Amino acid sequence: MNQQNEEINDRFSIDALFRQAIDFRNSSEFTQFFNFIARFRHYSRYNTMLVYLQNRDITFFGSRSYWRKHWDRGIQKGARPYLILTPGGPVSLVFDVMETTGYQDPEAFLEKGLGRKWDEVKGSLPIGKLKLVIFKTESWGIPVLRKPLSYFEGGHITTLISGRLEICLKEGASDEENFSVLVHELAHLLLGHSGHPLIYHKGNKKTLVLNQRQISKPSMELEAETVSFLICCKMGLETRSAEYLAVYLQNTEVLKDFSYELVIKTADRVEKLFM
Repeated sequence: MNQQNEEINDRFSIDALFRQAIDFRNSSEFTQFFNFIARFRHYSRYNTMLVYLQNRDITFFGSRSYWRKHWDRGIQKGARPYLILTPGGPVSLVFDVMETTGYQDPEAFLEKGLGRKWDEVKGSLPIGKLKLVIFKTESWGIPVLRKPLSYFEGGHITTLISGRLEICLKEGASDEENFSVLVHELAHLLLGHSGHPLIYHKGNKKTLVLNQRQISKPSMELEAETVSFLICCKMGLETRSAEYLAVYLQNTEVLKDFSYELVIKTADRVEKLFM
């Protein structure tokens, strides 16, 4: 298959992905997902901000009585309390769902409520593939770290503003899940979303010049996840890209900044540089 045919097939794949994402927005599963999340919007924005400042990895939080009354869940021994302001009183304590107890563990509870596993990836990588991609990524001076992350965060890449360039993956995630996230974050880098103008290969004079573009956050996520989708498909991995993108495609205006050409070229660059 020549390069032109590959690009045509990739365009068809991207169009199919977007159609799936748009269809998913109208599905009962998508409705269940947002209805479940909406049931946790019981605190003011100010109190939500206070809890976030105490722990940016917070998932869902509620008071001891809230968890017991609404979800029949208790609080783990030694759980960390978070302070919020109480109308007519000083402060109250709330707790993250990940430190609650019940007949289901927290992740199973969330999975049932959301109707799906948040970061599920089906299929298997060749043995050692993730390790190889991490090694090649780090040869460009990009540390790849594993850290405990919140339920809804699979990983992230630091921006130029935040300092040293590094990619963080979720500790305890499967190789397949971390692979899809690593490719997603590399796409952000090569697409110019992180703000870094160029990076250098260790031990020689190779320079990797990155794209520099100003687009919206939803458009960034749309492009990066599409790159991850294309590469994972070639690796035989089935991700939840359509479900992920359904959130961002609620407003089709984000497609105005989306570049088919750049996404396809970036997928090719990731494969050649790091695969």
